[in-house]
Amino acid sequence: MSTDLSGIGLRLRKLRKDNDLTQPVMAAVIDVSDRTYKYYEQEKRELPALAAVKICEAFGVNLEWLLIGRGQAQKGEDPDLEQSAWRAVLMENEARQADLPVESLCKVIDFVAQQTAQSGEAPSELAKKYFDTLPV
Repeated sequence: MSTDLSGIGLRLRKLRKDNDLTQPVMAAVIDVSDRTYKYYEQEKRELPALAAVKICEAFGVNLEWLLIGRGQAQKGEDPDLEQSAWRAVLMENEARQADLPVESLCKVIDFVAQQTAQSGEAPSELAKKYFDTLPV
């Protein structure tokens, strides 16, 4: 493991400092010991998937950003992105006459918005790909 904080440890430290938290508080958030969290931040120990997910849920960050530094750090902060996702999914639903229930449409819209934020792919393309997976 590296000790020069060039990867996940640096992102953990940034997240902690941006939220004005101490290492013990971060450790409590993900239910690990202070020493274990310190080792994650120093990159002396690998961050387990469950701990990464807990951090992402607690602080609203994208898992891909936390783990490998790609994509936007924050989830769903772009109102234009949300609006584009809504438009793309509703238009695709109508074009294909899929008539998905409202609850399903909301989940698809959230999925398309998150994937757009992470991948940079257009919401309309992601909506088409999603609807391609539905049975005819």
